[in-house]
Amino acid sequence: MNDGSLAEALAAIQRAVPQPLLDGEGWLRLLEVAGTLPAVLARRPVGLELRLAGDAQADLIVSARPREPDGRALLAWARSAGMAELALALERWRSGFGWLAWNADYLLLEFDAATDVRAPPCIHLAPRGAANEGPVAVSDNAFDADPAGLVGALAALSGAPPDPTAVEGLERLLAGLPPFAEMFIAGTMLSRDSVRSPRVAVRRLRPEGVATVLSVMDRSEVAEQLLPLAAELDSLGARLMLDLDVGASAPAFAGLEVHHTRSYWSEGRSDGWAPALDVLVAWGLAERDRADAAIGLPGSRGPDGPLFGISHAKVGADAAGLRPAKLYLGIDRVHAAVELHAGQAVGVG
Repeated sequence: MNDGSLAEALAAIQRAVPQPLLDGEGWLRLLEVAGTLPAVLARRPVGLELRLAGDAQADLIVSARPREPDGRALLAWARSAGMAELALALERWRSGFGWLAWNADYLLLEFDAATDVRAPPCIHLAPRGAANEGPVAVSDNAFDADPAGLVGALAALSGAPPDPTAVEGLERLLAGLPPFAEMFIAGTMLSRDSVRSPRVAVRRLRPEGVATVLSVMDRSEVAEQLLPLAAELDSLGARLMLDLDVGASAPAFAGLEVHHTRSYWSEGRSDGWAPALDVLVAWGLAERDRADAAIGLPGSRGPDGPLFGISHAKVGADAAGLRPAKLYLGIDRVHAAVELHAGQAVGVG
């Protein structure tokens, strides 16, 4: 590992993440993936997808804005990794040409470190013109405006032909969204069997909105599993979001995302999360020691040090039932763990 690399930055915060949430094997897998990535990505927020039950391992999420300096490093990485479709898309994006340059704001790469450290990442795109500053009835969301273009762009990124029903399914989803709801992320899951089906996330939903979206997408059996949980979490003031794959070949599955209303993750506060995690424990979707460990994580490690915050929790479901919950931990200024402490691990403070 080179000094200041993403892997070294993650290694330097290892002691800050309690072992119930991420064990030694989980860290080794994360560091193996991070060691292949450009060091400059440590200067943007990094995410860990942690398991609240089962194996204490994690997936790695990194972000980049292709037209900024980290985009050049990401392009070089994509070329060296043999990801020709991603490299071509990034090259065009950086030039200001093409659908992504005109319609996408930034991208997230999600690496399935917990299952296969050599798998290609899942690519998630954020739209230009999204209503990020609160619930508004009308926005200039670029993805909402051009579902066919979005499906085509995701297919080009993956190198796989899209599900032939994906555009129709996405149009149906958008037409059925409740007031104020908005598609705010769309992606292609390169490492998964559902690669031909776009993965979309919809925000600003109440339980009745969750029911509406799942009904529109013919996921009534999934709704039966998720709605009682959604109602209980809604009573605590949680914000609810939904993600699902679109198209006839997509699995009949959906994920209920839980975001708390009292603070944004980069504020490093845990306000409101304890009751929500208590619900997940009571439902048997999270282990008690992991929920307690998660509540103790948010906060800053010094005025210029790394900052930890809970982004959201997610519970997946299909007709067979609910899946164990996952917790999404955001880490800002992760590079400061190396810069301020010369590679020494940061203690919980």
